[in-house]
Amino acid sequence: MPDAVAGPSAQEGIRAHKRLQDQRKQSAGQADWLRSEVRVSDMCDMDQGRVYLNGRIDLVDTRRPVLSEIKTTLVPAEQVPQSQQSLQWAQLYLYGYLYLRHKPHLAKCIELELVHVNIRSNTVSSDTRIVGSVELADYAHDALKCYLHWHLKIQDWHERMISTASVLPFPFERFRQGQRDMAAAIYRASRDSNALLCEAPTGIGKTVSSLYPSIKAMGEGHLDQLVYLTAKVAGRLSAEQALQKLGSSGLAATTIQISAKESVCFCSIGKCERDTNGRCPMTLGFYDRLPDARDELLAHGMINSALLSSVAWDHQLCPSELALQLLPWVQIVIADYNYVFDPLARLSHFAQHNSNTVLLIDEAHNLVDRARSMYSANLSREQCTQAAHECRSPYPLLAKALERLSRQLLALSSNIPADSKLCVVSLEPPAKLERVVAQVLDHLIAAVAEKGTLGVSTSDLWRSVSRYAVISDLFSEHHRCLTRYSRVGNRRQVEVTLYCVDASVGLAKTYRMFKAPILFSATLRPGHFYRDALGLEQQTGYLQLPNPFDTKRCLRAVVGWVDTRYRQRQASMQALVSLIRATTAPCSGNYLVFFPSYAYLEQAHALFIDMFPEQHTWVQSRGQSKHQQQILLDELDTKGHRIGFAIQGGVFGEGIDYTGNRLIGTLIIGTGLPAMDEQSELIAERYREAGHDGYDFAYRFPGFTRVLQTAGRVIRNETDKGFVLLVDARFKQASYQRLFPHDWKVTYPHTQEELVTGLETFWE
Repeated sequence: MPDAVAGPSAQEGIRAHKRLQDQRKQSAGQADWLRSEVRVSDMCDMDQGRVYLNGRIDLVDTRRPVLSEIKTTLVPAEQVPQSQQSLQWAQLYLYGYLYLRHKPHLAKCIELELVHVNIRSNTVSSDTRIVGSVELADYAHDALKCYLHWHLKIQDWHERMISTASVLPFPFERFRQGQRDMAAAIYRASRDSNALLCEAPTGIGKTVSSLYPSIKAMGEGHLDQLVYLTAKVAGRLSAEQALQKLGSSGLAATTIQISAKESVCFCSIGKCERDTNGRCPMTLGFYDRLPDARDELLAHGMINSALLSSVAWDHQLCPSELALQLLPWVQIVIADYNYVFDPLARLSHFAQHNSNTVLLIDEAHNLVDRARSMYSANLSREQCTQAAHECRSPYPLLAKALERLSRQLLALSSNIPADSKLCVVSLEPPAKLERVVAQVLDHLIAAVAEKGTLGVSTSDLWRSVSRYAVISDLFSEHHRCLTRYSRVGNRRQVEVTLYCVDASVGLAKTYRMFKAPILFSATLRPGHFYRDALGLEQQTGYLQLPNPFDTKRCLRAVVGWVDTRYRQRQASMQALVSLIRATTAPCSGNYLVFFPSYAYLEQAHALFIDMFPEQHTWVQSRGQSKHQQQILLDELDTKGHRIGFAIQGGVFGEGIDYTGNRLIGTLIIGTGLPAMDEQSELIAERYREAGHDGYDFAYRFPGFTRVLQTAGRVIRNETDKGFVLLVDARFKQASYQRLFPHDWKVTYPHTQEELVTGLETFWE
């Protein structure tokens, strides 16, 4: 089944439980012999210690007796994975054991009933077993013995972490300027359960400066688990490297990195194949093979992706599912934002109350837009049409449901002129669309149950429909519904977007589930903007640290004679290309020129290579693969004189350490403003309603964050040297200069000749 399907929410489960309990009580005439929410408990003496075992049985028929456990699903009972059903039966067996412990007068056997309530189809199915008291006692004894054995191992790992963390030295000879202040603030926030927002300049060593003090707080017993969240693969690799460095300094801790399923699952990468029922062989009998694999991994302590994959393959287990099973037991978790914040992708471990877990959120400026995306959804008629065509033969009923959804989307344009291309904003999503979406989900589930697989277009639609259903339920005053109408050939296209203009409420709700959120980045200015946008409370601490490096090693200048505004780009293109050539000529090395859009980049690059064909250049292109990007980065490690053309805010502009001669100069073209579209205007309107400057909050501040991130690529350590050119006259305005870091020594040359002379002196 595709991963995008969300399970029943806690509220849906509670309602379904109560509904079935009430129905059965009414059928029994409210008799005393049928009881709900029956508490059972006992103290069990084992060779390894005593265990207090307790629980609450959903329904008990005291006459026979029968114990019933109710489980809610979104699929028919026969589609509930066997591994999950095994856990559900295990729970019932323990309930049966506890119930009979205090009922010695009862018969030597008891009836157990596992009830599955499909809340999507509103159907109920049950399975029963009659189990003897001796079998129940043996089962409970074996389970508790296994649990105690595991508990003692966890206790041993915890004690090793405590003993090593408490004496752990800082893994470098000395702290950089500001690094000790950052570490101290994060230690206090971790210890005292306080939120913290920290702007630490690029090169200060944010990763180790956040992990080290939090681990020290964990070693002193102030918290049980650290969750390090980051937006990009580079951030996760940086965290892994920092933990390896701490391990080399003596830390013995259990850590794991959670990766996207499609990047590690053996079925996804072609190492195994699903059976005719769509089941992955690595998930069959999963829990039987889990204990040995889990023990082997945790014995290593730090579990990287290669180790996880190797052990998973040896034990024939899905590496993605294996990693999730380790989550409750490891002390440090590295993961993407969405595994904590996304309402669809959030892992169940993080959906529970984690009162003794600290969140370390790296590159927190990225979380603003990412959170808006997590709480938004999109459906298009074109996507429905493609999926309907793909599944017309294998899944005719699903195809018909998709055609109904397509017609429902088309019906939204009934009052719109046929050739119109416009976007209509409303405060509520279309009511009829929600019902048809629910029907499509039912047919998708049935199709997967029948054949186990879906085509590419249908799988993509599954994710879109699932997200739409969830976000539709979450739709609030912080959302707007955008309906876009257009025409492609003879077909009328309709696209509905449930857009989250303010995700701060959702973020704040998630923070409350943890001990403390600690957010840090090289660019979090102005602080009040990020505090509000990230859902932090007014009293949240804000720490702004100085640049740790000698400011004389970086020349920063504003170029005001090249007009980069959209309408003037073509007219100023010749001047821009001349600027790039003139400023990169005085010193041989690697340079990057960052543009606000691909169109602008492509035009500038085409003219540059036409005018200077002998100059070695490389380009970030649309749809470039990670492998192709890595080839370009690897080139920078070889000696030469080359100029790269890249996108602001893209993979080359954030999260990469261009140390040494990998990068000696950067030209940032334009102010990095987001596109002025319907969504950006809705954000601006939302901020204006809250009493803020809508333009600053929706455009200027996010754009300048992108500029600062790009500028931070040049100087990464004490020996780096290079220049940063801000190419736009608007950087001379007071509104931008107020945002410049205090340690920036910016020059304002009047001509290109003056700038080049300054660069020649700088390099000498």
